[in-house]
Amino acid sequence: MFVGKRMSRNLITVTPDTSILKVKNLLKEHDIDQLPVAEGKKLVGIITDRDIRDNSPSPASTLSIHELNYLLSEMKTEKVMTKKVFTTTPGTTIEEAARLINEKHVNSLPVVAGDELVGLITTCDLLNVLLDFMGVHNTPSCRVELKLSSNTGEIAKVASIINDMGLTIVSIISTIDEDNHAVRSTLVRVNTDNIDDLHKALEDAGYTIIDDYRVEK
Repeated sequence: MFVGKRMSRNLITVTPDTSILKVKNLLKEHDIDQLPVAEGKKLVGIITDRDIRDNSPSPASTLSIHELNYLLSEMKTEKVMTKKVFTTTPGTTIEEAARLINEKHVNSLPVVAGDELVGLITTCDLLNVLLDFMGVHNTPSCRVELKLSSNTGEIAKVASIINDMGLTIVSIISTIDEDNHAVRSTLVRVNTDNIDDLHKALEDAGYTIIDDYRVEK
């Protein structure tokens, strides 16, 4: 899956000469914490609520609300925005975008095609991708986390047990243990609310259950 499939396209942007007061009001109105700054379609920066806080008078100041708002109305976005922006492209994989967001400790990445701003991918967008892949939005289900050998064919054996029960795998995620590469943790979500039968079938086949959970819809 690529960023272009999950990014937000209907962007709220500001220009470098937008007042900080207007930016602050936009952030509050739309319940967001940052806005891309663009000149035409070209991305030139990003401004966050933290940028505004860091460049506003201290709450301990004696300024009145009227005086504070006047100062913010005179201050321009270009004076406080972050000019070095980490970006991605529509053709970047979701995994790479998630890695970059985590590595750079940012909440979103503007999406650019050449010099043109075309979208925004946020941590919320990435969480929705995770929920979709884990099948959380689907029908009633239960999930079971297993400790498996990393030998070839182990996941296929688990799938066969589930299929023999007449059940369908909603999602399956498997990772190799960092400390022991001979073991993998596998999370399987199945379209049943009878977790006891699934639990027993897997244990009878010799598998170790790490955790299980029933999800109701």
